[in-house]
Amino acid sequence: MSEKIGEVISASVLGGLVAKLSLDNPEDLRIGYPVVVEGRTYYFYCMVHDIVNQSVDIAERLAGSRMRDSIVPLSETHEGFSGRIFYSKANLRPIQLIHRGTHKLSEPQTIPPYFSVARHASLRDVEKIYQRSDFSAPLGSIRGVERFMVHIDFSKLTEKPFGIFGRTGMGKSVLNKLVCIGILSREVGSVLIFDMHGEYGVYSRTDKTEGLKYYFPEKVKVFSLDPKNKEAVPFIIDPDEIRPEDIIVAFQDLNRNMVDAIYEINRSRKEDIVSAIRRADLEEWGHRVHPSVLSALKRRMGRMRRFSFVRRGGKDAFKQLISLIRERRSVVLDFGEYGTDQMVYLFVANVLTRRLFDMYTERNEEFPRLVLFLEEAHKFLAPNIASYTIFNKLARETRKFNLILALVDQRPAKIDDEVRSQLANRLILSLKEPSDLASALAGVPDRSVWESIVATIPARTVAMVGDAIRIPTVIDIMNYTPENVRENILDGGNMTSEDMDTIAQKVDKVFSF
Repeated sequence: MSEKIGEVISASVLGGLVAKLSLDNPEDLRIGYPVVVEGRTYYFYCMVHDIVNQSVDIAERLAGSRMRDSIVPLSETHEGFSGRIFYSKANLRPIQLIHRGTHKLSEPQTIPPYFSVARHASLRDVEKIYQRSDFSAPLGSIRGVERFMVHIDFSKLTEKPFGIFGRTGMGKSVLNKLVCIGILSREVGSVLIFDMHGEYGVYSRTDKTEGLKYYFPEKVKVFSLDPKNKEAVPFIIDPDEIRPEDIIVAFQDLNRNMVDAIYEINRSRKEDIVSAIRRADLEEWGHRVHPSVLSALKRRMGRMRRFSFVRRGGKDAFKQLISLIRERRSVVLDFGEYGTDQMVYLFVANVLTRRLFDMYTERNEEFPRLVLFLEEAHKFLAPNIASYTIFNKLARETRKFNLILALVDQRPAKIDDEVRSQLANRLILSLKEPSDLASALAGVPDRSVWESIVATIPARTVAMVGDAIRIPTVIDIMNYTPENVRENILDGGNMTSEDMDTIAQKVDKVFSF
């Protein structure tokens, strides 16, 4: 039996439970910890969402006084650290009921009696709630029950669009990798990642941790925009494949007149749109486009001259990429020297995704499920730009076509409301901005409770809600090491020693360019 932490002193179906704590030290309890309240018919599986030291007048009078040490009772002589006057309380949110006799699970629609015992959840408690399937794998352990690994159903996760939200430095990249490894290990789909900072290939360039190709050398192919990366397949875009929307999304700050001018030139062009704008003659176009607008557009097109991956004569990488996806393989698109250029990222991601969307909607039966990870998602899905991108439509429609969007972002409040409402699962790391908290949890039951939890969880901890997990849960993300990945996700490893030797021999070459 787990340690008793207190007894219920008030309860409400809508407002939750309050327990008077009997812990020697309230610091032994933390927000997000699972707690079980023992009712007469049910075990109430709860989540701690606040811990309070009761405000009493005498505490204010004693604070700073020498009498404090002689008056405040000691823990060894009183139940609870500070006895009947000085005590702490915990606010608990029931999440699931477990019938004491049948162990049947149900939604919380009642309350326990007064003085019901509240205790830390045990391994046996959580094992009754969380169940495994052929498509599940863990991302980490339940906060407060370290030995229990929480399994996520990756088949359900990839059926519909989902979101991964969190501030910079909170662990989004590690979580992304674990999610991708879970998808590939359970073979529920392929993934496509726009790898701006070289984190997902063989090894991460930033922290030297293992990437997807390290674990799945045969399933993952790396393409690169950077010609210096000799280990990757060159990614080349044919200029004829560029559309006005790709340019609008790439620059982000074009005014209405510039957008109209691009479409005007596009209607009568005889070459690719970028060349057509660059060569547009002021005298010829002056009566249709204001000269200052055309001049501004031509200057901006000059920025695209440095895109060495946009050229004729090369082998269009899209056909190779589609062929790999049809074979159920995954793709990491490395940006190399372009990794800090956000315009390149916006441009390439829109071109590639738009072409994928067309392919999947026209010839859906030929393609397996593909999960497309989109970092900095709000850049594509902000209300002022979403209508020009394919991502708005993709989030709303493509689950019908097996093309699933995974939004990765630190500012969910900037993503269009309609797109955000399509997310069936949300993995939320620490967020501080109230608008981001509210947006990340929009539509989630007990949103205010979860806002307080998400606002206080530390780095490498994620709150997950959605149909890929039995109940909303706070998870301590597992340490990202080869041992943990192989033991917990790869079921002992699906990679041979020969595979590892081959990959290791290539590491120096990968980092030397």
